[in-house]
Amino acid sequence: MIAQTPVFLFDRDILIDASPSGSALIGDHRDKLGDLGALLHVLGDQFPTLQDTLGDLDWNDSRQVPAGQDDTIRIQIRNENGLTRISLEAAEAEQASDRFAAMEHAIQNKELTQLRDILRETPQLIWQEDSRGELIWANAAYLAYAERTRPDSPGAGRIWPGQRLFNEISVPDNGCRAPHARRLSLQLHGEEAEHWFDITATPLPGSTLFFATDANDTMRAERELQGFRQTLVKTFAELSTGLAIFDRDRKLTMFNPAFVDMFGLPIQFVTVRPTLESLLDRLREMRKLPEPKDYPGWREQFAALDAVTTDGAYSDRWDLPDGQIFRVTGRPHPDGAIAILFEDISAEVSLTRRFRVEIETGQAVLDTLPDAIAVFSDASTLIMTNQAYTQMWGDQNSHPFDLQDLRTALRLWKSHSAPTDFWRKVEKFGQLGPRREVVTDDIILVNGRRLRCEAHPIPAGMTMVKFLPADGQPPMGCVTQTHRTKQRVARG
Repeated sequence: MIAQTPVFLFDRDILIDASPSGSALIGDHRDKLGDLGALLHVLGDQFPTLQDTLGDLDWNDSRQVPAGQDDTIRIQIRNENGLTRISLEAAEAEQASDRFAAMEHAIQNKELTQLRDILRETPQLIWQEDSRGELIWANAAYLAYAERTRPDSPGAGRIWPGQRLFNEISVPDNGCRAPHARRLSLQLHGEEAEHWFDITATPLPGSTLFFATDANDTMRAERELQGFRQTLVKTFAELSTGLAIFDRDRKLTMFNPAFVDMFGLPIQFVTVRPTLESLLDRLREMRKLPEPKDYPGWREQFAALDAVTTDGAYSDRWDLPDGQIFRVTGRPHPDGAIAILFEDISAEVSLTRRFRVEIETGQAVLDTLPDAIAVFSDASTLIMTNQAYTQMWGDQNSHPFDLQDLRTALRLWKSHSAPTDFWRKVEKFGQLGPRREVVTDDIILVNGRRLRCEAHPIPAGMTMVKFLPADGQPPMGCVTQTHRTKQRVARG
């Protein structure tokens, strides 16, 4: 019991001195609440205006704080040159010891009631076991779960002390003083689903205190995450593109079978989580890398993709010594990891090259023909001409495909020839569909010469327009370089 008047001396919110009774009054709360916070916590309920009075206290000022419901005790506050002296006083000096002892008892009862309320209302399972693992105390939540584990039979009775709710948990060794945790499940009677708990065991002298927190949501989230990961793994496994993911330390953390098969890497090598640099060295030994002039510099640059890329992505083409061609794409992630995709584009590049050769061959063949030829797509876009056409209708220094379609070409042809119904037939030729047949006519140019023109249907809805000298006419030169009057056309 407190037998003396509690007195406290504060420098702002720091306690610099206190009477033995004052230290005993707030001693259990100072570590968590601080010196002044502990005082307000202990006395705040009985003296509701204490905190406001301390805030309003001036230099070398003094105040009295009455109790809220007991007019026999009060608090005397006095500021002395910046130091605040706080003392509890009783109206009758001979009753001071009894009054302060009663106040201490009331404070302890209040704290005990709060602790009981917390233990009764908390959803957390809390219980205590002795050194042999026997249950010696449990809160209401623990007992409620214990009842739900028992079958609904008339003679079942209540569990107390009964058997342990979590049989798999072990009692810590006598020398262990640090809390340890694990996750366990509980099967309730009549329910198929398991209830999961994160259990923390805190050793005490001669016993152990256990805390079990509901972990069902955590387990559900972890299972969903695991399922999502498995889905990703299955998806990655089906990809023909090689995938390798490296963490912030540039260690291989994930890869798919296509990555291993693509480079022929030993499975023993990739499963030990090699670094990106060691992986590049291994690929170089296997001649599965392009051979740059400065390999060490290239390797360091490739390993630091997040530093060398400005748009957040890296893309390069690897031409390997054996003829394989890979498209390599890397994308850094905010956590420092990086995902690298390897796509074998050897067949694609080979096909592109073959198409290019075929196109160039076809163009070369067309250029050897003496007739001027222009090919238009089903959308009336000019897609191909030969050298004879360029010499006849266009400047050889300009690209023949610049912004040209059939309508533009017709304007060019009409401007250098006499009026004729043939151009209207050519304009409507692409709209006839499968009923198209070759149309031909001789036109008279503004220079007076005759030119044979033909429109031929070709597959895919395309149209080929051919120009050749009329019967008995010499080979044509550039039509657009000679501008004569239409009187010359009449004389022809």
